[in-house]
Amino acid sequence: MDVRKRPVFMIGVAAELIGVHPQTLRMYEQKGLLRPRKSLKNTRLYSQEDIELGRYIQRLTQEMGMNLAGVKKILELEREIQSLRAENSRLRQEMERREREHKRLVAEVHRSYRREIVLMPRREIAPLQGPREGSS
Repeated sequence: MDVRKRPVFMIGVAAELIGVHPQTLRMYEQKGLLRPRKSLKNTRLYSQEDIELGRYIQRLTQEMGMNLAGVKKILELEREIQSLRAENSRLRQEMERREREHKRLVAEVHRSYRREIVLMPRREIAPLQGPREGSS
């Protein structure tokens, strides 16, 4: 498990690190903004990642004056952006892989043309007789 995700702080310590009252963290959890892990005795345990998220929520509410519904929307949009960036990166890599494959196949076809095309002197080519096939 990533060290930043390991739950290690009880609610009192987490609240102190973030700079809020423990009840504020319970409210963040109720609104779905923070999701601390629970111990076997149902004690909330916060990870370093949770602490960083809590501080970010505090900045949004205190410094930017956002309400918790706005903070929730911001967090959802940031997750969506992160997901879309990952998908975009994956699709770019796939496109680049296919482009390399396409270029390789085109080069292969071009190499085969060089072996199959034979130049003939013009005098050895018979002129076309009558209307060409497929023309009206």
